[in-house]
Amino acid sequence: MDILPFLSAIMSSGHAGAQTHALAEVMTTRADILSMSAQANAAVISPRNPGRLSHAMRTALAARMARLACAPNLASAYLDTLGTLLPPPHLIALAHGDAAPQSDAFLAALTHYADLVTQHPRDATRADIQDLQNAGLSDAEIVHLAELIACVCYLARLSIGMQALAGTLVPADAASAEPETSASSVAFTAEPLEWVPYLQPVRLEEATEEQREAMKITPSNTKVSEYVLTLAHDPESLAVRSPLFNAIMYGRDGLSRAGREMGALGCSLINHCLYCASVHARRFIQLTKRPELVETIFSEGPDACLNDEYWQPIFDFSVKLTRSPGLFAQSDVTFLRDHGLSDLEIFDLVCAVGIFGWANRLMHTLGHSTSPP
Repeated sequence: MDILPFLSAIMSSGHAGAQTHALAEVMTTRADILSMSAQANAAVISPRNPGRLSHAMRTALAARMARLACAPNLASAYLDTLGTLLPPPHLIALAHGDAAPQSDAFLAALTHYADLVTQHPRDATRADIQDLQNAGLSDAEIVHLAELIACVCYLARLSIGMQALAGTLVPADAASAEPETSASSVAFTAEPLEWVPYLQPVRLEEATEEQREAMKITPSNTKVSEYVLTLAHDPESLAVRSPLFNAIMYGRDGLSRAGREMGALGCSLINHCLYCASVHARRFIQLTKRPELVETIFSEGPDACLNDEYWQPIFDFSVKLTRSPGLFAQSDVTFLRDHGLSDLEIFDLVCAVGIFGWANRLMHTLGHSTSPP
């Protein structure tokens, strides 16, 4: 499934006038991100070796998750693709929100986990991974599923943000806010943490050539983190996600590095990803020399009052797009424009929030954080 025409159509559908010119500049400047996003979608929806997670099954789950993430246009794009795959009726029903057949324990486990991590990634625990294992999923299949869920959630935020930029976003039906996140109950810290996987990582000495290529293994660089070794169970996704991540977080021009780190921090706060919050809090502090802002965010949570006319709107935008995509509106983009952000800067922030929704859904659900010894 090539999703690039869908993404391109969103930005070209903007209202006439000066804003259309600004959106065209965004399309040109960030063409690499749109292209790599399409490659990432293809890797999770129609990989070369889908295994038991067939292309039709993946596409049905993607349509279901896009709907749950309040991105109906994206859901429709997946449904159109699903129709070309001649799926059985139960997959069509699943894509539209029906339960998986009780007789299919494998599909039921996939669907339950996809629903949970799409809507409430912070609530996922090791027990949910064990449930997948008990349903017969291998470690590799679990990573494939996690990448599928995370990528679709990224694309949902990307499409919602792009529609808001283009002035074509229609509020989701019956959208409601997520429950408030209590900062006091979560041990956020800017101190370094270690990450421990729930799955057995790929053994470097047993890695296939495709896995080694995805991990960028060279004779002079064989030190690979447990996180990357875990994701190497799905080398096709890993190979395309890493360059996409780098383009979003380190791309030239547009939003400042610190602005992108704030997007990552706001997203990780909502999703309770302690490891990502720790890393990107430190990077934000290094770039801005404003540790007091991070302290306030960690102590007050998503409703933190930063008393800063530049950082408050960026933080609030990141929180809302992560926590309540169904309530996200064109007014949220207008608010940032009124505070001096260009459309390119806003697009960069949307991407940073989206890619960390992806990262959180891998790091928080496939392992846990711990303080180093």
